[in-house]
Amino acid sequence: MNPITALIRTCFVGRSRWVTLAALLAMSVCSASQDNRQATNASGRTDDIKQLISMYAKAADEADPTLASRIWCDSSEDSLINPVGRWHGVEQIMGFYRHDMGEMYSVRDLEISEVSVQVYSDAAWAEFNWNFSAKRRKEGSSVSFRGMETQIYRKNHDRWCLVHVHYSTLPAEKKAGTE
Repeated sequence: MNPITALIRTCFVGRSRWVTLAALLAMSVCSASQDNRQATNASGRTDDIKQLISMYAKAADEADPTLASRIWCDSSEDSLINPVGRWHGVEQIMGFYRHDMGEMYSVRDLEISEVSVQVYSDAAWAEFNWNFSAKRRKEGSSVSFRGMETQIYRKNHDRWCLVHVHYSTLPAEKKAGTE
């Protein structure tokens, strides 16, 4: 092979490798930057959902349909399911806050723990455990329940809102010697 041709080919192949390496490096930097933005964005969305869960607990504690209405999507598709019933649509769900929480209990305390949130572009769900303690309004007796809950959220006009809740109570723990 002609020494000049060999030199040109070597330079071209060498330059081609450098161009390829530079392109790969640029793509990895862009990809890492995009991953960081997506992680930051997902973290912010997760925080948004967790903030709504805190508002949800406060609305239950206060039996406050006005606060609850700021969490729910205000749709006929909204639904709440628990061991004692089903409520569909925002009117029935707000009735749950007024009647089932407000009229049944004089004091309420909903404690939420072990929150896990999964967020997609315009949908999210949360799972968590809860402890609910309350005082019955009629006879003044104290009650407490433990359970787990799943909540479904959707993005609605640039804000997250709650569209579905399903919760279950856990069986009461047996005390030693009470078989």
